[in-house]
Amino acid sequence: MLVNNITITGDVTPVIVDGRTMVPIRVITESLGGKADWNDATRTVTLTIDNKVLSMTIDTVIPGFGAAPVILDNRTYVPIRYIAEALGAQVEWIVNSRQIVVTK
Repeated sequence: MLVNNITITGDVTPVIVDGRTMVPIRVITESLGGKADWNDATRTVTLTIDNKVLSMTIDTVIPGFGAAPVILDNRTYVPIRYIAEALGAQVEWIVNSRQIVVTK
């Protein structure tokens, strides 16, 4: 993944779920200078990035977006395009290199 021209390599790779690219939440949040909080009781993840707050509940479709955050192998994955667009960033998928490019 390339975020603001910096290559980000996490300990797990992004996955495709129902045609949506999902990334590990901590990798994308921290690479954008934010933080992620988890509420186990409600299975809700809250991202705080650039004074913007995004809350999502696991397996609950994000309104107007058609995708939901998921837990795979004990990791929370979120739809990268939703996160980027909510923060005013752009996302591009480079087919040849199979790389996600996020520009904020």
